[in-house]
Amino acid sequence: MSPHRDDEPSPVFDRHGGSRPVGGRGPRDWSLDEGALDEADDFTPPNPKNPLAGARPGVVLGALMALGGIVGVLITAWVPGAAPSWLAPALIAVAVLGLVVLFLQMPRSRGGGSGDGAQV
Repeated sequence: MSPHRDDEPSPVFDRHGGSRPVGGRGPRDWSLDEGALDEADDFTPPNPKNPLAGARPGVVLGALMALGGIVGVLITAWVPGAAPSWLAPALIAVAVLGLVVLFLQMPRSRGGGSGDGAQV
C-alpha cells in the first residue's frame, strides 16, 4: 500500500498532473566521478584456461574413445537404416577400451602429505 493518500499530491507530480522539480533525486542529477571511472576501466576479465591444455594425451585419448563409443552406439540405434552387424560390437569395444585406458591413467599411489586429508 502506498504511504500517500489519493487526495494528497505525490512527490513527483502535482495535483494537476504536471511534474514537480525533483531537486537532485533523479538518475540524471548526479555528477560523474572521474576517479571511479578510471578504476572501472582498468578491469580485464580473467582468461579461462583450456581444460585440455594441461591434460595428458592418454587421458584425452581414453575420454574420446569412451565417449565416442557410447555416442556411436546411441546414434546407430536411432538412425534408421541398415548398419553392418559388426558396428555395434566394435563401438562397444571402443568404449570399453577407452574406459580401460582411463583406468590405466590413474595414479598408482597417493601424492601429497601424510595428513588426515583435511587441507586448505
